[in-house]
Amino acid sequence: MVAGINLTSPKSTLLPNHSSSGESNATAFLGGSPLNGLSFQLKPKVIKNVNLVVASGKAISSTSGSSGGRFYFNITGFPFPLGPFLNRRTIRTEAVKDSIWLFEQEQALGFSSVSTNIRMTVIKLKSGGLWVHAPIAPTKECIELVKELGAPVEYIVLPTFAYEHKIFVGPFSRKFPQAQVWVAPRQWSWPLNLPLEFFGIFRAKTLKDDDTSTPWADEIEQKVLSCPEVGIGPYVEVAFYHKRSRTLLVTDAVIFVPRQPPECISKESLLASAKNGLAVKVLSKGKEVPNEPVVDDNKNRQKGWERMVLQILFLGPSNLLEPNASFAQMSQKLIVSPIVKTLVFSKVPEKASSKFSAELH
Repeated sequence: MVAGINLTSPKSTLLPNHSSSGESNATAFLGGSPLNGLSFQLKPKVIKNVNLVVASGKAISSTSGSSGGRFYFNITGFPFPLGPFLNRRTIRTEAVKDSIWLFEQEQALGFSSVSTNIRMTVIKLKSGGLWVHAPIAPTKECIELVKELGAPVEYIVLPTFAYEHKIFVGPFSRKFPQAQVWVAPRQWSWPLNLPLEFFGIFRAKTLKDDDTSTPWADEIEQKVLSCPEVGIGPYVEVAFYHKRSRTLLVTDAVIFVPRQPPECISKESLLASAKNGLAVKVLSKGKEVPNEPVVDDNKNRQKGWERMVLQILFLGPSNLLEPNASFAQMSQKLIVSPIVKTLVFSKVPEKASSKFSAELH
């Protein structure tokens, strides 16, 4: 399951959120997976105004992409392998000047026409080293964009149990063998509960709740968000609060759906999703589905993105034929993914409510 939306924008965009109250101003931006990852300001006071930073600065893609720098072979994943299987473009955006960068790639669900963006966040520490949150596929292009920051990677952090993030930690860490690897507690996998070593993750240290002994504790606080087993395993992720930029990073607990498709998603994927294929016909509940060619224009690319979002966020959406109205209700605001809300938080509503309430004060 892909939860949490990442977004990219060539310009810095601030979106007010008036749902919180208190005394301090806040800055927020997403950082994490396909609809994935979030960051927003917390502590030391109750939040008064939260501004969501969609992206800040100029989006950059390495020139190595045209010469094989985007090649990455991956056919693993259950029940669906995670694509693209051979080629992944990386987009880097500076979110906080000289301090925080967002790296995004397209991620597809198996052989379907559903893609979204997956995000890695990089923070520069006072030591001059880099702290990497939720690594993405370490293509040549991606690694070049990291090295262009001119600082060594000191820490690599897996903030969740989720396979779509776990699968890249081992390969990414091998590109930076001197870096320490830290992982969220209570790791598990399905259908077989495999050890981290199976994923190429060795000598990893475990993230702990409110741990003040981590090497980054004076700059980045952490909080474990965990629910008891719901279905096949527990929901676990670790939220981080970067004090200097007053930014909170989460992975799938809260998401932001951008109105426009992220830059990292290819036009081919968007247009494939805009076609009235089998999924649209099956989920249209008897409505007539026209079989017409899809031309490459902004309208069809947008329709493709809207269909992707609904299929990622809902179990069997019934409005894929004309997705605009449903999409409009989900986009341009902070939400809990309906799938996560249904499968996880609804099972333990009091625990989920108290956990987030405590974090926001």
